[in-house]
Amino acid sequence: MRKGAMMSRSVKLAALVAVVLAAAGLARAGDVLTKEQFVAKVIDCNLTEKDLAERAVKNAQSADVRRFAEQLVKDHTKMNEDALALAREMKLGVASAVSKEHKEALVKLTAAKGADFDREFVRFMVDSHEKTVKMLEANAKSNDSPQARKLAAGALPTVREHLEEARKLSKSLNK
Repeated sequence: MRKGAMMSRSVKLAALVAVVLAAAGLARAGDVLTKEQFVAKVIDCNLTEKDLAERAVKNAQSADVRRFAEQLVKDHTKMNEDALALAREMKLGVASAVSKEHKEALVKLTAAKGADFDREFVRFMVDSHEKTVKMLEANAKSNDSPQARKLAAGALPTVREHLEEARKLSKSLNK
């Protein structure tokens, strides 16, 4: 490969990483995002929640937490496939790794064991799904892109179900 082509590819990759980090780090939960930011944020959230849920399937002490985690893996895999399809349709580049914020959550969760793991996992799922519901609601209503609005509206029922289940588990784990 020519040196100029490699340099151009590196510059494009750096720009993509900057967009993803900006979308993941700077956007507040209820903000209406650009279509690029929105798709990047959705993919980041799906990758994170799927990764965390896969760990919970293996490490959760509670059978209820494991069942919830199994459902999260299934649902977030499907939602991520939808987001990736939209990214391809919109000709957007996407990251295949989670944001710094979500990496920190992965590390923190990895350190927890037993019932502490269950509580940390469920606490993260409540917080994450509360933020995601707000982001999806704002973007389902007001995003400039009809495709992004459709993706947000389509994901909302599932994410709301996850939030309800996470809240129920949180109450039962924190009695």
